[in-house]
Amino acid sequence: YTIRNFTVEEAKALIYTDTYKKVIDDIKDATGVTPIHVNDFPQILSEGRALLEKGKDKYIKAEINDDEMSTLIYTSGTTGNPKGVMLSQRNIISNARNVIEYVQVIGSSMLVLPIHHTFGFTASVVAVMLFGQPIAINTSLRTFLPEIKIFKPQSIFVVPMFIEAIYKKIWKNIEQKKLTAVFKGLIKTSNGLRKIGIDKRQKMFKMVTDSFGGNLDMLISGGAPLDSAYCDFFESIGITLLNGYGITECSPIVAVNPLNNNRIGSVGMVLPETHVKIINKDESGNGEVCVTGSSAMLGYYKNKEATDDAFDDMWFKTGDIGRLDEDNFLYISGRKKNLIILANGKNIYPEEIEELIMRIPEVIETVVYSENEVITAEVYTENQEAVRTAIRNLNKGLPIYKHIKNIKFRNTEFEKTTTKKIKRNTVVNN
Repeated sequence: YTIRNFTVEEAKALIYTDTYKKVIDDIKDATGVTPIHVNDFPQILSEGRALLEKGKDKYIKAEINDDEMSTLIYTSGTTGNPKGVMLSQRNIISNARNVIEYVQVIGSSMLVLPIHHTFGFTASVVAVMLFGQPIAINTSLRTFLPEIKIFKPQSIFVVPMFIEAIYKKIWKNIEQKKLTAVFKGLIKTSNGLRKIGIDKRQKMFKMVTDSFGGNLDMLISGGAPLDSAYCDFFESIGITLLNGYGITECSPIVAVNPLNNNRIGSVGMVLPETHVKIINKDESGNGEVCVTGSSAMLGYYKNKEATDDAFDDMWFKTGDIGRLDEDNFLYISGRKKNLIILANGKNIYPEEIEELIMRIPEVIETVVYSENEVITAEVYTENQEAVRTAIRNLNKGLPIYKHIKNIKFRNTEFEKTTTKKIKRNTVVNN
C-alpha cells in the first residue's frame, strides 16, 4: 500500500503480555500473525545465538532503510478517530538528536509515559539513551510519587497531569505541616535574592526536593497546554520546568524551551532541522501551525485521503493555532477544531479559559465549549459551591464575550486517552 511514495507491509508478529492472553487466539485467527509472549524472549535469544554460532548471520547483515516505516503509532483521538501515523527511523532519531541540542540530561531519568506514544518513546527513552543515562521505569500511575523517592531521578519527561500531581503533593505536605505562610515567605525571599544574583534555592527548599528523591531538578512537559504559573512555581524552588510542544505526526517534538533560555509562556524554540510557518493569520499573528523537516511523518497508514488533506505540499498542517516570535519561539493558543466562533464573529480559544479555571484550587478537571452560543464550563470537582463562586469572580476579569455563563458539574473524571489527555469529542458531542 503506497502513501507518499512509501510501501507498507502487514504485521507478521505480535508481542504480548499476560494482560492480553485471553484475546491472543482470536487475534491470531483473524490476522494470521505469530504471537510471541514476552516471557519467551530468553529462549528466542538463546536460539538466535545458536544460529549465529552456525554462521547464520542474515539478520545481523540486514540493511536498514532509514526512510522506511519503522513504527506505526496511533494518534490519541482526543478530538476524533485515531489514525495510524507512519514514522521512519530517521524521523525518530533525528527528533531525539535535535531535542538534546536544547535539553541536556546529566543524570538518571524516570520513564512515566507509555512508550507506545511518541513523546514517551522519543523523549523519555531515545533522547535519554543518547546521553548514556540510566532510565528507571515507573510501575504505574498509583506508584508515581512514591517511586520518584525510590528512583531519585534527575529528570522526568511528563504531561501536565504529572506536573499538577507534583504541585499538589508539595502544597499538601506544606499545609499538613502548617508551614504554608513560612513556605510562601521562603519563595518570596528566594526570588528576591535571585534578582541580585544570590541563589540559595538548593538549601532553602531541600525539604521539598528531598521528598522527590533529592536529585530532581528538571521536568520537561509536553502533550497538552501547561499553565505558565507552574513554570514560575517550580523555578522558584529550584526545579526547572521546560514547556514543549509536539504532535505525533512530527515524531513528536516540534519545539521545546532550551535549558539555557527558558521563555515561560512559550512552548519553546523550534528544533533544529524543523521548520514552522503560520498560515491564515489573524490580527494578532495567530494562525494554523504548519511543520516540515526531518521529523515529519511519512503519512497515515492506509489513509491516503487523510494524508493528502494533512499536507500542503511538504508542510504538515498540525491543526493547532499559534504564533512565532522574532526569535523562533512558538506560542500555542489552542486547537483549530476546538475554536469557538461566536455569532458576533469573536474567536475564543477554550484552552485559554480552561487554564484560568484550572487555577481554582477546588477544580480537578474541566472542559470548556460552546453550547447554544453560550460559553459552557464542564467541571469535575468535590466542592461545587466554591467553584461556582470562583468562576463568578473570574468572569469579572474577562471580556464580556468570554464570560462563562453556564457551568455543568460532573461526578466522575473525564474519559481520557492512554496519555491522560481528556477526550474532548466524548464531552462536546454528547
